[in-house]
Amino acid sequence: MKKTLVAIAALAAFGAQAQSSVQIDGLMDAGYQSLNLKGTKVNGIQGNGSGTSQINFRGTSDLGGGLKADFRVETDWSVVSNKANQGTASSTSGDATKLALDKQVNATAGTFGNGELRVGLDQAGIGRIDFGAINFNTLDTLGTGQPYGTAIGGGYGSVSRVDAAGTAVRDENQVRLSSATFSGFKAVLNKSAKQTKANNGASASTSTGLTAQQTAFSTTLGAYDKLGSTEVGVNYANGPLAASYSTLKQDSVSVGTGTTATTVNTLGANYTMGAIKGMFLNQTVKTTTGTVATDTSYNAYSVVYTMGNTELMASTGKLKQDVGTYAGKESKLTSFGANYNLSKTTSLYLRSESIKDDAAVIAAAATTDVSGNTKRTRTAIGLKTNF
Repeated sequence: MKKTLVAIAALAAFGAQAQSSVQIDGLMDAGYQSLNLKGTKVNGIQGNGSGTSQINFRGTSDLGGGLKADFRVETDWSVVSNKANQGTASSTSGDATKLALDKQVNATAGTFGNGELRVGLDQAGIGRIDFGAINFNTLDTLGTGQPYGTAIGGGYGSVSRVDAAGTAVRDENQVRLSSATFSGFKAVLNKSAKQTKANNGASASTSTGLTAQQTAFSTTLGAYDKLGSTEVGVNYANGPLAASYSTLKQDSVSVGTGTTATTVNTLGANYTMGAIKGMFLNQTVKTTTGTVATDTSYNAYSVVYTMGNTELMASTGKLKQDVGTYAGKESKLTSFGANYNLSKTTSLYLRSESIKDDAAVIAAAATTDVSGNTKRTRTAIGLKTNF
């Protein structure tokens, strides 16, 4: 009887194991890059010219009846810098200037789990729910409307963006509801609650010389302040046509000393005709800080041509500031790129991007140049491999 029970337990354990799986995948990207930022030139070896270098741990458990539990832990890293991957946020230097520089160099770029984090349940034919630090649907919309994603070529962080600040693609403490796909359509709702309960007193210095920021993350709700995010997205993909629309509202009013609310509306679409894919991106950003408003509108058109192992792409875009300090001014993007696919997972790439930034949307610290130069150019030649 005991042997039978042991055998049954062993079979049950084997069956449970057979219904669960864990996989590791990722991307490595590095090469030569050249940057000319409004007259300031620099070049050298850099990563992420074509895609974000990362490693992912993914797991799935089949719970039966079409119900699955799954998770993702993403870690983004630098391919070309050890220090950038050390996650060091302190310094032994007593010099304040050197300390600030050390904090930048020894950033948390490679800290484990610094990318998308989520755990969720998926019910076949109905939809899914996820919790974590989850990518916005706007990231998918951006990829639907232009071929460069957040890498060089699409003007990401300047003329195009995902979140309000133009520097992130996800938010903390999120819940996401996603429908199943019906006739090519899928709906998404992302929600992250605003936190305003933290003590607004002066920040205290720590023994490392760093400052404990009021908006720093804590594992205890109410011990920190953070902006609130609400996003609604609708995606469609069927045959040669794909389209996506996202509206993302982010509110930092009363988050510490915050007074800003922003709405980012993004529409992306593409249509494939044989070897040619045409793409369109429209984005409006409405920002209110106190009583000061800034509105921008952006339209971009792209084409991708596939010829054997070679992909050629080109884009043109124009951002116009409708309300604000630079009202009526425009920032214009032109870019082109090429991929030569060595295999299904590995490619050599070329990217070239030029933005004439008369609307002053690039890098606030460098928007004014004494020579009147408003142009930024970026060029990258590199290797990308997926695994």
